[in-house]
Amino acid sequence: MKKTSLFLLMLATATSLHAQQKKATTKTSPAKPAAAASKLPKTADGYSILPSSLEYKFIKDAPGTKTANDGDILEFHIITSFEDSVLFDTRKMNGDKAVKYALQPAAYKGDVAEGLKLMTAGDSAIFRVLVDSMQKNGNMPLQPWMKLGKKMIYYVNLVSVKTAEEEKADLEAAATKQKTIDDQLLQDYFKKNNITAQKTPSGLYYKIDKEGTGDFAKASENVTVNYTGKLLNGETFDSNVDPAFQHVQPFTFVLGTGNVIKGWDEGVALMKEGGKATFYIPSGLAYGERSPSPKIPAYSVMVFDVELKDIKTKEDLLKEQQEAETKAKADAEAQKAVDEKLIKDYLAEKKIKATRTASGLYYKIDKKGSGEVAKSGQRVTMNYTGKLLNGEAFDSNVDATFGHVQPFEFLLGQHQVIQGWDEGIALFGKGTKATLYIPSGLAYGASSPSPKIPNNSVLVFDVEVVEIKDAQ
Repeated sequence: MKKTSLFLLMLATATSLHAQQKKATTKTSPAKPAAAASKLPKTADGYSILPSSLEYKFIKDAPGTKTANDGDILEFHIITSFEDSVLFDTRKMNGDKAVKYALQPAAYKGDVAEGLKLMTAGDSAIFRVLVDSMQKNGNMPLQPWMKLGKKMIYYVNLVSVKTAEEEKADLEAAATKQKTIDDQLLQDYFKKNNITAQKTPSGLYYKIDKEGTGDFAKASENVTVNYTGKLLNGETFDSNVDPAFQHVQPFTFVLGTGNVIKGWDEGVALMKEGGKATFYIPSGLAYGERSPSPKIPAYSVMVFDVELKDIKTKEDLLKEQQEAETKAKADAEAQKAVDEKLIKDYLAEKKIKATRTASGLYYKIDKKGSGEVAKSGQRVTMNYTGKLLNGEAFDSNVDATFGHVQPFEFLLGQHQVIQGWDEGIALFGKGTKATLYIPSGLAYGASSPSPKIPNNSVLVFDVEVVEIKDAQ
């Protein structure tokens, strides 16, 4: 595992608990490391200097000897600053709650992670890390504001030190306690609202309002649902059937794969297609101690009204995909025939002689250029005007009306332009002026990029190859 500095980890997140590959146990040292500071060299302003160059000063030295090893779980408040600027303050970022951090090995000499091993619960200390040390020893790219010769400053208040095993035991005990609390809240809710619901071994309650038909939904199947989520106080926090929440469309997910909260994975598996149910989900099967949004407090019990609209197996999805691909292919062939006739009729009407390629692209060279034709991967500079068959221009880089009068550059054959351009421009050398007659299948097909271009439009481009260069 690559070592990562605490500074970078805390910038990334102030609340996540990092998993460790190695288990470590907390050691008990015979004397507080803070007490040994008197033997270390000092800075002019009273900071002790470790051999690694990390500088530290204890603001509060609480009683205790239990320090941390790599892999132990620390709970602390931390403020990180550079000169006069505070980069982050976990009290402000985490609602005045201490954050948890699984202690990792120092990423470089002088890393603040080394300083955390000097502390015991209740201690407060300041650590200073020279930016030069972070760059030289940590092989860490510096941000523009991180000036050499200056120091990163960390203000740390350590709340607790636990082994991974102790943390796990405490979390399990807290979960058991919260489960009892949640269950009582639900029992009170059921009594108050005269609700009869069934309970599963996990603590989920549910009530089937409409049975549905067919088999129960199974893990790995694609299920599509409508839902409304509420708290026990009746306040709605999300819905895909209420326009107020701005996403009125059925929600599809793969059941039993952790794509949704545990209460949903378990509850939907109790339903049949067309069924309607209400889930009463304890916080341990929802978001637990996390608050995913301001509308959902930590440890929230949730109530979901759910309608199971559709169930599809992997075989169903594969069949649908194959049918869609077959239809798309047939539609493309039919549209290709339509486009071919449109282009031929257009050329006949305008008395234009053009050359056809195997793909169905037509082109006419008005002025032959010089040198070799453009090759895939080369940078091509173009002037162009694009029109529909009715003569209406929809884009141009030589007509000021369209607001971008400058040559257009792209890498040929790299799918940066429509297929008709990648194929057509590869036929021309520098200085060529030509017209491309591009069937919709080599243009935008049924997915128009602009109101000016209807779906399945044949496009006509007058083009000029201004420059051809090898890509740098």
